[in-house]
Amino acid sequence: MEQMSRNIGYQLKKIRMQRSLSLDDVAKATNVSKAQLAQIEKGESNPTVSTIWKIASGMRISFSSLLQPPREHFQKYDEKESTVVSEEDGKYRVYSIIPYDPKRGWELYKIEMDPGVVHSSEAHSEGVEETLTVIKGQVTVKAGGISEELQEGVTLVFSGAQEHQYINSSNELTILHLIIQYR
Repeated sequence: MEQMSRNIGYQLKKIRMQRSLSLDDVAKATNVSKAQLAQIEKGESNPTVSTIWKIASGMRISFSSLLQPPREHFQKYDEKESTVVSEEDGKYRVYSIIPYDPKRGWELYKIEMDPGVVHSSEAHSEGVEETLTVIKGQVTVKAGGISEELQEGVTLVFSGAQEHQYINSSNELTILHLIIQYR
């Protein structure tokens, strides 16, 4: 967790400085307090998935760009080395597998959901599309007043620009791959 916190702090400060923004400017754009942002930039805070999404949405950047260690020319995509963010008391884990690149316009995550976990996500920016594939287990996705139960091997594509939920109502671990496309 310490390395992840340092990565988020480094990336947030780098982006803030590139855009010549103050902490006040970022706080207004993200609805995250100036004090919490300062702690995040110093690597003294372990922000939740929801807080990272608020920062990403408010700054109009990808979630995964905040998780990446400083690298200049390439990124090795090894799950064992990926950044992990957890929520729901560690029962919902998000691994940044392939970070966002503007040339691609998308990023790839692996999500692990323990039995009984319900994860709610706020709406992302307009034009964001999610492609969710069940690798193991099952998941129910609720978005836009629709509920879809997905089994292993099934893929669902939907707009991420709306509140949505992932629900593992089974008694087994569920593993998902999530591609987030920015348009």
